Amino acid sequence: MKSNFKYILGIILLTLGIAACEDNDKNPLNVFELEDSAAPYVRILLEETIVAKGDLAASSLTGTVDDPSDNVASWDLSVTLESGGVSSDTVPLTTVMEFPSDISIPYTDIASALGITVDDISGGDFIRFLGKSTGIDGTETTVENYSATVTGQPEQLQAFNFIVLVKCSPISGTTIPGTWVIDMQDLYGDGWDGAFVTFEIDGVATDYTFTAGDTATFNVDVPEGTGSLVISYTSGSYEEEHVYTIETPEGEVLGPFGPNPSPCIN
Repeated sequence: MKSNFKYILGIILLTLGIAACEDNDKNPLNVFELEDSAAPYVRILLEETIVAKGDLAASSLTGTVDDPSDNVASWDLSVTLESGGVSSDTVPLTTVMEFPSDISIPYTDIASALGITVDDISGGDFIRFLGKSTGIDGTETTVENYSATVTGQPEQLQAFNFIVLVKCSPISGTTIPGTWVIDMQDLYGDGWDGAFVTFEIDGVATDYTFTAGDTATFNVDVPEGTGSLVISYTSGSYEEEHVYTIETPEGEVLGPFGPNPSPCIN
């Protein structure tokens, strides 16, 4: 029994040692330590991390990049578009060689770098940015060098793997306060398979769906004084079965949307 215990203990210690070595290889925390061992870390503070689809043509990725350890020679930024769970090719975007520096890159230029236009970017898409820093000693650092304990914490402001979310634009051109009507249809007759429509009233979101049958109707009361109404669609399974319309308080019917509805209705 004692032999077995020593054997098991040895395996555990060996495993922990290997894990520690892997963490050291990633160097997830050695960012602001001794001058001769600090990783070439770059931070970015963005003005906005969410942009409405309708604002893309007139908006920019704007922020400030800095190297807190003062040991970065350059920082290269690349971009990819994630739409419907599929990522485009990653393409280079810009290089910064002075810190701190302000950046402002129009989304029209970002789309052009991706080989598309802003009209091809939909609500619900993610614009993902990937950075690579080169230290004054020639050391290159990417997201692969850091663990999720660094890249997953917003307070780190890491400039190696971050996103901007594209959301649907607020409804305009019609009366906002009043009763809106959602008419949903499932062409197979078994509910919406996890899909739903979201009404976001002044930042407060409510989801609407149904789980059985072929139709469902919801009345959504939007109160007087509402400043912003965003209507969006989140897909589920069997998207070819989902169809819906939206009736405004003025009686105008928007749609039909679907089969395979887009994330935004405007």
